[in-house]
Amino acid sequence: MDKLAAAISQVLHRFMVDGIKYEKVAVSEWNQQLFKDREVLSYLNNRLEVQKSVYDAVVYDSDTERKFAIELDRREDIKLFVKLPGWFKVDTPIGEYNPDWAIVKQDDETIYLVRETKATKNFEQLRISEADKIRCGRKHFEALGANYEVVIAADEV
Repeated sequence: MDKLAAAISQVLHRFMVDGIKYEKVAVSEWNQQLFKDREVLSYLNNRLEVQKSVYDAVVYDSDTERKFAIELDRREDIKLFVKLPGWFKVDTPIGEYNPDWAIVKQDDETIYLVRETKATKNFEQLRISEADKIRCGRKHFEALGANYEVVIAADEV
C-alpha cells in the first residue's frame, strides 16, 4: 500500500508541475523599495563585496554563485545585479521557489534578466523538487514576459 501511495503521489506531482500555468495579474508587482528596506544578513564566509549591486555585497550559496557574481561585477555590459533575497518567492504547487539573480544588462538596449545558477544544466542530476521548481519558475517568468534561463557561468548572460 505504501509503495502504491508513493507511486500515485509521484504521478500526481508530475501532473501538477507539467500542467502549471501562471497568468500576469495587474496589481501583483514587486516594489523595488523592498530591496532598500530590508537588510541582507549573512555569515562572513559566504559574503562577497561587489560594486554593481543594490547592496555592497552578495551572499552566495555555492562556489558557482560566487564565481558568477565575480564575473558579473567585472563586465561592462552588466549595469546592475542582485542575488535575490530569501523573501523573494514564486509560489509553485510543490513549494516556494527562490530564483537566484536579477540582472540589468545594457548593450544597444537595456535587458532585464532573471537567472538561476547551477553547476549543471542536466536536470537529471538535480534533486527532483529542485528541477521541478525551476520548471515552474520558467513558466512563471514566461507569463511575465521576463527573460529567464538556467546558467552555469556569467558568459551565458
